[in-house]
Amino acid sequence: MQITSVVNQKGGVGKTSLSVGLAAALAERGRRALLIDLDPQGHATTELLGLPEAPMGAPNLARALTKTWKGPVEELIVSHPRSNIGRGGAFDVIPTSPGMFDLIRRLDQFRVPGWQLARVIQFANYEHVIIDCPPALDVLTNNALAATHGILVPVQPDRTSIRALRLLKDQISYVEQTISRPPVVYLGLVPSLYRRPMSGYATVALRELHEFDIPVFPHLPLGVVMNEAAMRGMPVTTFAPETVQAAAFRQIAHLVDSRAAEAAQHPVQHIAPAEQDDFVFEDFIADVSQARNANDNGSRRKLYDLMPKRPRPPR
Repeated sequence: MQITSVVNQKGGVGKTSLSVGLAAALAERGRRALLIDLDPQGHATTELLGLPEAPMGAPNLARALTKTWKGPVEELIVSHPRSNIGRGGAFDVIPTSPGMFDLIRRLDQFRVPGWQLARVIQFANYEHVIIDCPPALDVLTNNALAATHGILVPVQPDRTSIRALRLLKDQISYVEQTISRPPVVYLGLVPSLYRRPMSGYATVALRELHEFDIPVFPHLPLGVVMNEAAMRGMPVTTFAPETVQAAAFRQIAHLVDSRAAEAAQHPVQHIAPAEQDDFVFEDFIADVSQARNANDNGSRRKLYDLMPKRPRPPR
């Protein structure tokens, strides 16, 4: 399973469009693709794909990341019904949920921050997982970086993107050192959301971006077709398959798929540390009570039933 994060802390650079378009193009190639909407704003879920947010009380990504729900990952997943799918492929989504906005504070309390998302998706049955990251260098982005095999960075050809890329590289180095994971692979930069023909200013900025020694992928210029596809809750590859943008998504999908095939021949050890649940005294007492009630001769039965009960979350 190849995990690719689409990341840039700078907002408005086309992260969500790239995430949705890449996942859809991979599914069109006959690959099983899972898109994770890790952005609390949920634009991939609601705006681009026309899917509802996961209800607060139901199994959802926010509850899975904080371990208040511990069911199988399949219960978090919904299929996107309005996409062209190649033979054997799938385009599925783990949608955002209202509780995502409160996650940063809660995830910071974990003993080993950063591995929660990796544990949630470790048994997912997909060839590709695409993570749409929030526009921030926060604990959610750190979770994506911990889980990922490689990243795509959408950039606008301007000077602000150059500074943002430097900050992102520093953040990735920090995450690698903090959680002792293998180096994150920079799959490529994707210039996006610029007007054609490219201005002289944009051309100079793009030349500077080339100096980072990161591959530059096919461009995604501005086009009203992106908005029109989103209005119908469809990826561009399905809504307007002959456009420049759809062709670019397919080229990017080909490059990511090729990289995954190469990585499969030379796998790198990339495993989250063993999970250690926090000790909960009430759960310990309940376990002792059950064991005694099951094994004593009746004289001590119900001894612990007088203790106040706390409902235990499902496992």
